[in-house]
Amino acid sequence: MDHTAFLIVVLQLCGTHAEGRFVDSIVKLSEKMKLECIYPKKAVIIQTSWMKHNVTYKENIAVLHANYGIHIEDKYKGRIYFENASREDKSLSFIKSTLEDVGLYFCSIATYPDGTWEKVIEVIQPADAFEISEKQNNPVFTKPGENVTFICPYNRRDSVQQVMWERIKADCIDTIVQCNSLGGQRFGADFKKRALVDCSDQASSMIVIQNVSDSDFATYRCVATGRNKTYVMSFTMLATWNHKRFIIYIAAGISAAVLLLVFLWIICIATAYDKK
Repeated sequence: MDHTAFLIVVLQLCGTHAEGRFVDSIVKLSEKMKLECIYPKKAVIIQTSWMKHNVTYKENIAVLHANYGIHIEDKYKGRIYFENASREDKSLSFIKSTLEDVGLYFCSIATYPDGTWEKVIEVIQPADAFEISEKQNNPVFTKPGENVTFICPYNRRDSVQQVMWERIKADCIDTIVQCNSLGGQRFGADFKKRALVDCSDQASSMIVIQNVSDSDFATYRCVATGRNKTYVMSFTMLATWNHKRFIIYIAAGISAAVLLLVFLWIICIATAYDKK
């Protein structure tokens, strides 16, 4: 296994099993960082709780209640805020984070009638393992509202034990799904309702991201861990041109050019007339 693959596997193990838990997202520590927590359904949100895992207990950070507003613990006042506490968006933003903010965070949303929905986020110190080699990248073109399919092939003789699919952005890695050789599947909180996966094929893994949105245009990575080899494949989702919009842009450009020429022609005629 080469050095790059080793870094990826280490990050994968830390990101999905930190403190023995499945992690939905990994975020790089920065002075100003955002821990995204957006409820994916349409149930009525009663209360949202943000907590941090501290060795033996969970530390309260903030509570957002539908009727009683927002309560922030004294330790975090002046350091965190909720930029867009809309009906579904309960993301937590830091403005003065420190090394002490590294760790596991829990966004727990109590709803009616669906019960409690939880997202686990791990904040880590910046690492090179976020970077993707250009040689590994495969472009995939789509547009918002469509479904996109990714296929990750590997050698069936290597007895792949686990496959991990991730969405990678500049400062965050989101778990899409994790499959094991026994047929078990575990989806990340943001993808439970809109990702389909087929890990039954011993020679490849396939996922489908449904109803693509603007936030989905990112890099996607498949890490297939076998007994003797780790396969890594990445894809970059890119937007295709909207042909109708392209025609409108061209028409607008031509119209502007014609108007400019007419304006210059009028000025030339007026100047020539004044000289006479």
